[in-house]
Order: sequence, then C-alpha cells, then structure tokens
Amino acid sequence: MLSRIVKEHQEKQSSLREEQEKKKRLAIAAVQACTNSMVDCLNEGVERAYENQRKLDKESKALQLHSAKYVKQTTQWLNLVEGFHKNLKSLGDLEQWAKTIERDMKTVMGTLEYAYHGTDEVHVVKDS
Repeated sequence: MLSRIVKEHQEKQSSLREEQEKKKRLAIAAVQACTNSMVDCLNEGVERAYENQRKLDKESKALQLHSAKYVKQTTQWLNLVEGFHKNLKSLGDLEQWAKTIERDMKTVMGTLEYAYHGTDEVHVVKDS
C-alpha cells in the first residue's frame, strides 16, 4: 500500500512536471513571439526614420550644390555689371575728352585761319 501511494505520488509529480514543462515551453514561445512583434514594430519606426534621414541628406546635398551654383552665377553677373559700369564710365570720360579736343581744335583752327588770312577778324566758334 505504501509503495502504491509512493508510486501514485511519483506519477502525479511526473505528470505535474510534464505539464509545467509544457506550460514553460508555451510561455517561452509566447514571450518570444511578443518580443519579436515588439522588435519588428520598433524596427519599422527606426527604418522609416533612417529612410527619412537619407532623403534629407540627399536633398541637403542637392541644395548645397544648387546654392553654390547660384552664388557662382551671381558673382559672374556682378562682375559683368561692374565691368559694364566701368566701360560706361569710360565712355563718359571719353565723351568729355572728345569735347575738350574738339574745342581745342576749333580754337587752333580759328587761330590758323586768322594767321592764313591775315585779317584782324578772329572767328571764334562757340561751344554748343
């Protein structure tokens, strides 16, 4: 009788251990599935953030290239305008120089006419 009770107890303990082992395996599988699900969810957000960062970096580099090109073009335009301004100023100086030469030539011409004709009358041409 005692051996039967011990045997029943051992069988009960064995079945309890098996049941606990099954529950343990089920719990471990559930925890792994939950962990995998959470990691996948977090990875999705991280992947999206990484893709956005890559796009921002690409657009930032493109913007830098366009800005550098714009600065270079603007500098060229400024140099052209500055050169045009200098040339325009030179034309103004040249025009003034031409007027001065013309006035001097008219004076010389009047003096030569006076000397050539031998008259007392001096023809002075006035500036316009």
